[in-house]
Amino acid sequence: MMKYTKLTAVASMVLLYGCAAPSNIKPTNQLADQTILEHSQNLNQTKLSPAVWPAEDWWVVLNDRQLENLIDLALKNSPDMQLANANLMNASAMVMAADAQFDPSVSADASMSRARLSRSQDYSFQGHRYGTIYNLGLSGSYSFDLWGGERDAWEGAVNNQRAAQVDHQAARITLSTAIVQTYVQLSNAYALQDLAQKDLDRTNRIVDITSRLLKHGLTSEDRLYTAQSGAAAAKQTLKKRELAVSQLKNALATLVGQGPDLANTIHRPSAHMDTELALPRELPANLLAHRPDIVAAKWRVEASSKEIDSAKTRFYPNVNLSATAGFKAMLGDAVFGEESQAWSVQPAISLPLFTTGLKANLIEKTAGYDSAVAQYNKTLVNALGEVSDNILAMQSMEKQLDDAHQSMNLADKSYHITEKRYEAGMGSQLEVLMAEQQLIQAESSFTLLKNQQQEQQVMLVRSLGGGFYQAPEQQQASATQSEPASN
Repeated sequence: MMKYTKLTAVASMVLLYGCAAPSNIKPTNQLADQTILEHSQNLNQTKLSPAVWPAEDWWVVLNDRQLENLIDLALKNSPDMQLANANLMNASAMVMAADAQFDPSVSADASMSRARLSRSQDYSFQGHRYGTIYNLGLSGSYSFDLWGGERDAWEGAVNNQRAAQVDHQAARITLSTAIVQTYVQLSNAYALQDLAQKDLDRTNRIVDITSRLLKHGLTSEDRLYTAQSGAAAAKQTLKKRELAVSQLKNALATLVGQGPDLANTIHRPSAHMDTELALPRELPANLLAHRPDIVAAKWRVEASSKEIDSAKTRFYPNVNLSATAGFKAMLGDAVFGEESQAWSVQPAISLPLFTTGLKANLIEKTAGYDSAVAQYNKTLVNALGEVSDNILAMQSMEKQLDDAHQSMNLADKSYHITEKRYEAGMGSQLEVLMAEQQLIQAESSFTLLKNQQQEQQVMLVRSLGGGFYQAPEQQQASATQSEPASN
């Protein structure tokens, strides 16, 4: 008896070993987050502002109620958010389906059949017989998760659901920052329109001065034509700027998910973009914790890992249990009588013999894991590069703005002096036109640079995953960590 026991144990071990997943099918890619972050220490040393990290609804600090209403409307009605909601619902359904694998399958059935037998069907060869059969019962089956494959599949579905939740947040951030960025562009389009109107007023003033000089014989008629030509060009520029304002309003209406009629209700922005939007104290750690695409990519790596574990368990034997119980009665029998009772129990063990399909499935899941890891590494590298570019751009623009502001002030002074001299008949019209062009260029450069700086602030918020809420105890902990250690 002992020999049979040992033989059975050895046979079972050999059988299980033969059913194990192939050892040569394994992932090749590795997460490179630590390596990448070790080469990103320069970001930790960046100091932009002592201000706190913006909250989740960071656009509120811009103090523009119209902007807040547009974002609220977009988060409810935008097709992008509707798509994100649908994806999240689908991921939740996949979790429910995976969770259902742990439950036994139970069904109830009831039927009645009435039949007339022909001579060929009647065992007595009489025919012309009638029969009625009643059937009432329950049937069920249960699959034992011996190797944890169903649980791995469930955990993979949960991780994918978490990734979908993060994608939903990413869609919210992408949509809100796109609206704020377009809103900033609209605000600066109005500023450029003001500059165009201001330039038109200047050119009209030059026309008036030239007309008076011509009337007193102090200039020639061609100079008047030149001044009038400048005024016509200024009008054309003003109309272009007005078109840009209208187009940006339409762009906002599209982002919100509404028709062009909404554009007619959008007024000039009153947002204040001078508010500092600071970096977290520890940039890489916060980047990993708060940027949605990185978090979602990490969850998908975890989900792919669980899918590999689940695929491996399919190489092992599986145990199923099926059972039925109920009543089956013919005409004349008592439906619920003892003679009509019936039940059956069917335990079963399934063992894969040909595993080519299982190997293909494992290779597919392994390739999916490698793809998820590669996507995570790519997302992390791109995120760090994007943040670094935004930091460099903001630091450079801050210095450029000082020079641009100084250039604009000097050009404005030069123009007014030249205009006064021309009005007094002491200067030439060419000097006025040259000073005017220099002033236009300086004003436009300063306004455009200011616009780029404001847009860059919005892009910085987006590249760092938007805002987040920090609990008071976390704020206290951050403040404690930032205090220098006492000697």
